Amino acid sequence: MDPYEWLPGYGESGVSFRSVGLNVILDIDYEKEILVDNEEVVLALRREITFNHVRCFIREPFPGGSIFEFDSASDEFELGKLTEFTDSDWLTNNLSTWRRMWNQEFPNFRHFSIQFLSENITFHVLAADVFLSDNLLGI
Repeated sequence: MDPYEWLPGYGESGVSFRSVGLNVILDIDYEKEILVDNEEVVLALRREITFNHVRCFIREPFPGGSIFEFDSASDEFELGKLTEFTDSDWLTNNLSTWRRMWNQEFPNFRHFSIQFLSENITFHVLAADVFLSDNLLGI
């Protein structure tokens, strides 16, 4: 998923996050110019990226260091796009801890990462799944 396919050229206006139960939702605010009766109108819009059944969540400044390592082919990771890392220390260590603590089958957690280039932040999330909403009217 590449938010810069639907974001304006200058990027997002703001990014915030909230939790609802075991889900973490990233709210991405942006503006879109449309023509109404031959007049440009700027709409405040929002889209949500919802991570379901979140085990861990990290918000970091970008660019900056990372608290874990990951192995990925260079063509799999592109700045600004939602990336899933199938082989990261963070994922491996969390699954190992889960097995030791709960002694049961672990959920199918996945390591997702996304950077927001205008806001200069990155998010790393261990979650079962991720979904993108349609356009929503902003506030």
